[in-house]
Amino acid sequence: MKVSPFATVLWLGIALGGCSAPKKPPPPPSAAEPDVAPTAESGTDWSQFDSTSVRNPNDGSLLGGVPLPLEAPGLRFNPIRDPAARYGTVEVVRALVDAAAQVALELGGLPVTINDLSLKSGGPIPRHRSHQSGRDVDVLFYQLGPDGKPVDSVGAFFDPSGQGVDFRELADPSDDVRLALDLHRTWAFVRALIESEHAQLQNIYLAEHLRSLLLRHARAVEAPAETVQRFEALTCQPSYPHDDHFHFRFFCTADDIAEGCRDSEPVYPWQQRRLSEAGTRARPLAKKRKQASSRVVTHEEARQSAGPMDAEVGRWLDRREEWIKKPHPGRPYCP
Repeated sequence: MKVSPFATVLWLGIALGGCSAPKKPPPPPSAAEPDVAPTAESGTDWSQFDSTSVRNPNDGSLLGGVPLPLEAPGLRFNPIRDPAARYGTVEVVRALVDAAAQVALELGGLPVTINDLSLKSGGPIPRHRSHQSGRDVDVLFYQLGPDGKPVDSVGAFFDPSGQGVDFRELADPSDDVRLALDLHRTWAFVRALIESEHAQLQNIYLAEHLRSLLLRHARAVEAPAETVQRFEALTCQPSYPHDDHFHFRFFCTADDIAEGCRDSEPVYPWQQRRLSEAGTRARPLAKKRKQASSRVVTHEEARQSAGPMDAEVGRWLDRREEWIKKPHPGRPYCP
C-alpha cells in the first residue's frame, strides 16, 4: 500500500490530522445516503432504523448502516474525513449522539469531533484494520487552547501531563499552538458512553498515561464507583498508542448475535449476565477470511516521509518514544 507523506504524518498523530491544517474540501456525501441522519435536536425516532452488525470487527459487514449526523448538538463529524466512513449500528450512533448532547447540555463548550466509524455496508475501510461491522469509532479528545478555553479538536498527541501541540505547518514553528487535554469534558463523554443503555462498550483503546489522567480525574470528581470500575476494565493501550484519539469498540447486541455478529475477547461478567438475561451468549470470532492487508509503516519510515519539520516537532516525536511501546500492565482484561 502506498502511503503519502501526509498520511504518514496522520499516522504519527501530529496535528495535521486535525482540523486546523490546510485541507482539501471534503468529498460530497454519497447519493445513496438517507436524506435525514439521526440527530437529538430533531427528536429522532430511533425505531425507524434497523441495522445489523455481521461477523467480526476486523472481518465483517454492516446491514442497514445508520449515518452519524455531520452535525448535532455537541457533536460534529470531522470535516476533513470522508463522510462515507460515518456509518454504524443504530445503537452505536445513538449512544454517540446522546453522549455528545449530554456533555453539551451539562458543560457547554465546543462539539466533540468524531472520526471514522464504518462504511455504509461495512467491510474493509482505508486506514483501518477493524471498523468493518459498524461497532468501532474513533473520537478526538476534547481540547483546550493556550487561554484555557475550548478549541476545535485536532489530531495532536498528548503527553503524560496532558499537554500537546497543534503543529499546523511542520516546518514552521511560528504557527504552533499549545494545547491541553480537556479532562472535564473528555471524562464526561466517556462516562456517558459507559453508562449508555443503548450500546455496551467493549473496549476503549487509549494510551496508558492518558488512561491514568482520566482515572485520577474521575476519582477526583467522585464519579460513580461502578462507572470507574468499568472504565478501569475497558481501557487498554494496544500496539498503536492511541495518544491522539480514542478508539471505542462496542459489543454485539443480542439481536445481532442471532444474525451472526461475533465478539472478540474479553466478554466481561456484566455483559455475560446481560446476554444471559436476553437468552443468548456472545459468540467467538469467526475464522478470518483472506483479505488484502496493508503493510504497517514504521515510526522511522513515517518520520522520514513527513518531510522538513521544525526542531520542536522532532523533540515531541523523541518524547513520544517514552510511551509508544505497548505496555503490559497485568490487569485482568489488559494483560
